[in-house]
Amino acid sequence: MAAVETATDDGTLDAFPSDDNEEERISGPYTGYDQYGTVDHTYWTCEDCGAKATRKGALIDCC
Repeated sequence: MAAVETATDDGTLDAFPSDDNEEERISGPYTGYDQYGTVDHTYWTCEDCGAKATRKGALIDCC
């Protein structure tokens, strides 16, 4: 038997809704390149505002 916290308007069930949507709005990691085309870093992007950071935690309070 599954625990259901929320039923949505379209009739689907949200069994374990996330209280913190950070994972949904932050995507990555992506590969970053320097001016010569050499891989030199990885970065994450905030899907809401487009901010980019080399540390995922830096985007938690971006918008």
